[in-house]
Amino acid sequence: MAIRSEAVVEMVFPAPELARKAMLALKPEEVSPGGRSSARISVRRKILRLEVEARDTPSLRAALNSLLRLITVVRDMMELEEG
Repeated sequence: MAIRSEAVVEMVFPAPELARKAMLALKPEEVSPGGRSSARISVRRKILRLEVEARDTPSLRAALNSLLRLITVVRDMMELEEG
């Protein structure tokens, strides 16, 4: 029996529309080409929620690192847009 790994990450944005923009930017990442992990990305008000499941802990870590790196890029782009 394989042990699945999962994690939930919630991030609060300054405004609901920014959380929604981030969600739309990350939506394509919900489907993992290799099938080792999957993600559900949703927004509720100002909160962006990532739910990640993977076949094992290393796959979970890789998926989380990838998503968090992308969120950093999205945040940086939003800051450039404001500035």
